[in-house]
Amino acid sequence: MDAYLSRYMLYYPSTLLKGEFIYKHTRNYRHQQCAPLVQQAQYAERRFRNIVSFARRHSPFYAGRLEEFDTDTPFTDVVQGIPFLQKADLIKHIDEIVTYKSKLASAKTTGGSTGEPVKLYKNPDALARERAATWRSYGWAGITIGDRQARFWGVPHGSMDSYKARAIDFVSNRRRLSAFDLGEEQLRAHYQKLQRFKPKYLYGYVSAIEALTHYVEAESLPAISSIKCVITTSEVLTETVRQHIERVWGVKVFNEYGCGEVGSIAHECEHGRLHVVSDNMYLELVDEHDRPATTGQIVVTDYFNEATPMIRYKVGDYATWSDESCPCGRTLPVLKNIHGRAYDIIKTPAGREIHPESVMYIFEGLQTKSGAFSQFQVIQEKLDQFQVNIVRTDKWNDQLLTEIESGLQRAIHPDVQCEFTFCAKVPREPSGKMRVVKSLLH
Repeated sequence: MDAYLSRYMLYYPSTLLKGEFIYKHTRNYRHQQCAPLVQQAQYAERRFRNIVSFARRHSPFYAGRLEEFDTDTPFTDVVQGIPFLQKADLIKHIDEIVTYKSKLASAKTTGGSTGEPVKLYKNPDALARERAATWRSYGWAGITIGDRQARFWGVPHGSMDSYKARAIDFVSNRRRLSAFDLGEEQLRAHYQKLQRFKPKYLYGYVSAIEALTHYVEAESLPAISSIKCVITTSEVLTETVRQHIERVWGVKVFNEYGCGEVGSIAHECEHGRLHVVSDNMYLELVDEHDRPATTGQIVVTDYFNEATPMIRYKVGDYATWSDESCPCGRTLPVLKNIHGRAYDIIKTPAGREIHPESVMYIFEGLQTKSGAFSQFQVIQEKLDQFQVNIVRTDKWNDQLLTEIESGLQRAIHPDVQCEFTFCAKVPREPSGKMRVVKSLLH
């Protein structure tokens, strides 16, 4: 579909029906990206104080943990005086944190990458602002709303979820290519679909795009001329992988970073600098003692999500601030490095490779339906043998063991067998990171 028709006949009307007035924010976001640093700081303080005040008045959870700061209280003291929000808080106290669940507030089950799925809500204005900031950032790559996208992403297992995904893809003028199956036959089919669809850009998991890139190179296939850039997300992008993708496709790679709970956090500009979406959130880095740091754990405060206030939320990833100004002229803060979660590719007895999101989808679906566990971890010990660690809740039912095993058999291979262990806590790696899907075959 033509990008102009897609943008004005489908995308904007469909988002307006959900109360997301994206168009009214786009000009402001373009202007804010180059605002003077003093203005940026004033904006951050005003927005931070506003969401803190709102949460204290409307959220039972925050009413008991947020002080009423005087307007003369220094901003640094305001920030440092607020306790951190942990993933465990979202899971245990979500009903107290949420302020409202209107028909327009979008519900999302997320957090499967850490093994602790959680359902939260986002109000329309917060979603509109997130999308406006994201599209602004895609503009740095030469992409605009309505441009054809080939999306290397998860494919929902349920029929209703699959139908919903197809409808969203149609409105967004994109084709979804499964990142779950990375075997040679599927990669060949992906390439053929790209030839027919002629997307302007590729978007999706680093490992899935890299797998296709290896296939294209190995088969000496020509790059598809319609593709003008590649946007990678959700996984760590190494410089080696970046250079490989750029060499084979002949276009620039733009990396983005975010998390399901707050959405887009940072995007790369044309100079390769990772700019924080600081007009939507306040981002901090803290060390192991929870003190401000140059390198540390990422902590975010979402300025606009009033449905589920996220104030000083520990994301679980680590990053390093950059002290260099960017040649692009944008004054949005820059992160030098993201030290994200590790994802392992799953190998099957049939010789295929499966993206770990396929496994996460199974558990996120079960968690949405049952709320029966607080953490999980899946470890591939042999091609057909998996260790599944589960931290149960009081809603647990042993019937779920059968559902989990059958789900893994559908996603990976019919011969898959599971050994289940119930534990009090899923162990982390020595680095402190959580590998919720882990393969011992590498």
